[in-house]
Formats: sequence, structure tokens, C-alpha cells
Amino acid sequence: MGAFDVVVLGGGTAGVHVATEVAGGGKTVALVEAGLLGGESPYLACLPSNALLLSAARGGTWEDAVARRTEVTGGLDDSAAARRLSRAGVTVIRGTGRITSPGTVEVSGGFGGAESPPKRGVTGGSPPGGERATLSYSDLVIATGCEPVAPPIEGLSDIPAWTTAQSLSSPDLPRRLIVLGGGAAGCELTQVYASFGSQVTLVEAEPALLPGEPAFAGEILAAALRRAGAEIRLGSRASKAERTSEGLTLALDDGTRIDADRLLLATGRRPRLGGLGLDTLGLEVTPGMALPTTTRCEVAGANGRIWAAGDVTGTTFAHASHYQAGVVAANILGQPREADYSAIPRCVFTTPSVFAVGAVPGATAEDAGPAAVGETRPDHGPDHGPGNGARVRRMLRIARVPSDRAPTAAPAAAAPAAGPASAAPAAAGAGASSPDAAPDARLVTARVRLSDTTRGQLGQDDLGGIELYADAGTGVLAGAVAVGPDAASWMSEVTLAIRAKIPVAVLADVVHAFPTYGEALETALRELAGPEGRAVRADQQEKGTGTLSELDMETPEGDAIEQHQEVIADEAVASVRREVPFDVNEADAAEQERAVGFDDDDYR
Repeated sequence: MGAFDVVVLGGGTAGVHVATEVAGGGKTVALVEAGLLGGESPYLACLPSNALLLSAARGGTWEDAVARRTEVTGGLDDSAAARRLSRAGVTVIRGTGRITSPGTVEVSGGFGGAESPPKRGVTGGSPPGGERATLSYSDLVIATGCEPVAPPIEGLSDIPAWTTAQSLSSPDLPRRLIVLGGGAAGCELTQVYASFGSQVTLVEAEPALLPGEPAFAGEILAAALRRAGAEIRLGSRASKAERTSEGLTLALDDGTRIDADRLLLATGRRPRLGGLGLDTLGLEVTPGMALPTTTRCEVAGANGRIWAAGDVTGTTFAHASHYQAGVVAANILGQPREADYSAIPRCVFTTPSVFAVGAVPGATAEDAGPAAVGETRPDHGPDHGPGNGARVRRMLRIARVPSDRAPTAAPAAAAPAAGPASAAPAAAGAGASSPDAAPDARLVTARVRLSDTTRGQLGQDDLGGIELYADAGTGVLAGAVAVGPDAASWMSEVTLAIRAKIPVAVLADVVHAFPTYGEALETALRELAGPEGRAVRADQQEKGTGTLSELDMETPEGDAIEQHQEVIADEAVASVRREVPFDVNEADAAEQERAVGFDDDDYR
């Protein structure tokens, strides 16, 4: 079919971005995709899920919500995406690619036709059904995405079940629904269906929702889902499913039996790498394994110039896929660039929403450490739920590349902030860590409730709160988790702070607009900075204490906050009157009295 500078296997978020950028840099590019161009995110995941959540928040009907979802996803028509790629100079080949030897890909026919670039000299096309064609390449990009993983439940194949993608493309509103998996997708879809009137039961084998994040996030979200009408079952694994005359019954290990009309599987995903012929490149990949990559997003241990971006690297965030694609494109075009995974946001777009970034307490060295070439680690990203009791692993697989093959060494900036004492320097979700980072670094925590902010008091809702985590050794912000209204919109500055390694003492001096939820960040950052602008000591964290109070007495965090509130309240109520030492008229005295009655704290 032709010789290309670059062949991209997979037309999802990562593949489309790589192909577009590289073609814009003057390379001849072929993109091979048998499914929807753009991947699942715009059609079957992020966009339809958020469309339904917004419709639910507005109080619309299910029919209107489905109509809006169809509008947002374009009715699963990717012809516009194909035209954009063609205009960018990319040859789109509808089919499935398999690597037959280093430098060669064989494409078998898929569906539809092919879109070739209008101004390129390379002839493109799509092999008709059953036919095969051969492409040659100088650079190969693997961006084939991920696929759902069914949990080992007896009888699962005999009952009416949805994947998340099937649920987000179906017009049906089940009367009774079981959602299996308490990760981001499971929580979002639970809120969607409960809000529109379904009797929803959410089942998560771990003791809390969002088990990869600090416990408070899952607890607040569980309370919100219960208020929406959902039943939450935690800490028991689903063991058996049976079809009944009225639908299905799901049995849990603790003896609970739940009746429903349909089961929704939000139980994790794995990289889609089967059938690609990776063995011809010298790679041994087992099911569930993510491709080990360097910080340049080059596949470690592969023969030739092989790159990877997106879900195949072990991350399931669309924004992370887009970021990696930019790194790959730059390196292919001869512009050296390395990825830094220390501040990749993790979001749940429920009401209230959950935002997390960077290192969080509780990660283990097994979760955080870089994967050796060929190591197998099942990944269940938060975009798709944590699985039916599987431990959550969100780490990208960053390989230790032999020095004689490494194009460049990983920079110090690519390592995330330090984790807790018992953890490797990175925590779940923070990305790969440097193997040389200190293993005994400590995370210090500051907590603030949004209801303690003026903006929170205006809403009069049970809003949630934030936790910030600082590296006690360096005084740099390492991670954060927030639960609250549209949390991602007012926590973005934290992502920048972690990525830029800005000291906590500097962040504590940042002024936020009043009244906003940013006030919570100010309070937490001041606690982390301490009374003299330094990060709070690790021994205080070990004893469960917060910063020093205004009276210079070391107190538990809750007492310190309460004391601060009491002082402010007393000052607001009791204004001290000063006697005027000379004669003044009545109007002047009143004016002076008003001036004394105000305090500097009344102005923000």
C-alpha cells in the first residue's frame, strides 16, 4: 500500500494527536484504525458521561438527556474526524494492523473506505474485506487503547450486562440496575441512573469507593450517591450471577442477593495489545501488561524506533494520552522532549466532583516503582473503575532502560514528589518515580472543609473538603485531593504548583479572590507552611498534630481550627470602644466610633 515515515496503530486520542502533529511537521503518516476515529473518549466515555451528568444536574428528563448525549457524540459518526485528519495530511486506513517484522505492518480490511491526504504523494487506501496490504515505516507508534475486563463471576455470560461503553450508547433506562465497580466510571454512572429514577445498587469489593484515593473522598462521594437514591454495598465481592424470570440476581460473598434488570460492568480495563505481533519486535507481553516506556515514550527493549502513547502505557486518562502524544510527536520530529508524570490530574465528574493530583498517602513501593522490562502489572485506571476487588494501580509503566539503549537519561524533574515513609517516592496516580529518590520521604497533610470558607457558607450545602500533601523534607507541595462543586476548575493551580515544584511557603502567600473556594487552599497552605513559613515537621504529622496555633501551643488540628474560629468570632462581636480625650461634636464622635468598630480581618 505504500511506504510511510510514520505508521500509527490506533486512532484514539493519542493516535490522532500524534498523526496530526507529525504530519504537520512534514512526515508522511498512515493511521490504522478499525473503529471510531477519536477513540472512546468523545463517543463512548468522557463526553457522553459528562453530558448525562450535566443533564441530571439541570433536572431534565431522560429523553432530553439522551438527545443531548447524541448531539454531543455526533451520533457515533466519525466522518468529521476523518476529514480533519485528511486535511492535516494523514492517510487514514480503516482496518486492523499487525507487525510482521521490524519496519513492516500488515493491514487487514475493516469497515468503510479510506481517507487519503489531498496533497501528499503517497497513495493511501483501505483493503476491502478479507484482503491484506503491507505498510512500511521508519517510526511506529502503538496507540491501540484499552479494552474492558470482565470479572471472574460465575454465570456472568448468561445475564443481561452492559459495559460502560454500551451503557453510554443505549437509550434504555433500567428500572433496577446494579453497577459493579466503585471507581470513577462506576460512581458517575451510578449518579446518572439514580438521578433519572433507576433503582441503583453500587457494589464495590473494597471497603470504600475510589479505593485508590484517600478515604475521605470516597466517603463524601458515597454519602452524595446515597442522597441521590443509590444503595452502596462495600467490602464484599460479587461471586455468582443468575438469570431470573424478571431479570437477574447477583450474589455477593457475604450472602447478600441483589435483584436487578441489568448489570453494568465498571470493573476495569487493560491495554489492548493482543494480536499486534509485538513478539516480532522482541517484546514479550502477557494479558493485562502495559508497554514499558522511557520518559521519551519510546517502548523499552523493542527493535527499531517504536513509540507508545495512551492507554497502552498503563494510564486511562484522555488528557494524559494527549500529553504523551505530544511527547512522542516532538521526539519523532527531532525535538527532544521527556514526559513528567508528577502532576497528572484524576477527576470524577459527579456532584460533588472529585479532583486528585500528584502523590497521596498510602501508596506502596509495588504500586509506585518503575516497572522492569517485561514485568506484568494489571492496570485498572480510575476512568473505568477499580475492578471487582482488584487493587488499583494507576502508575505508568516507566522502564529502566539499559544504559547502552537509553536515548537520554530520565531527568530529575520527571520524578514525582515523595510519598509517605513506607512508600516509594511516588504514590498512586503520580506517575513514575526516580529509582534514586529517597525512600524515607514523608508526606505531611493539611485538611480544610469547604463549609469553613465564606463561599461555602453562602451555598449552605455539605460541600466536601480538601487535603494537601507536602514533602516534609523539601517543603514542596506533592499532591492534593479535593471534593466539592466543580473541584477541577478551582484546583488547577495545584497541578501547576506540583509540576513546577513551588515551595509551600511561596504558595501560602498567594492571594485568592473573595469569596471563592480558593480560600480553602490558603488555609491549608498556611498550615503546611507553619508559623514561620516552613513546611510543618514530619514528627508533628506522626503524632497526629497540625500546625502551631496562634497561641504558639501545639494542638490537634481540629482544636487549632476551632480556636482560630473562636478568636475571630469574639473580635467580630465585641468591639472595644476607646474614650475620646478631647471635646468633639456628636457627629465626629460617631465617625470615630465606627472606625474603631472595624478590624483589619474584616477586609479580604
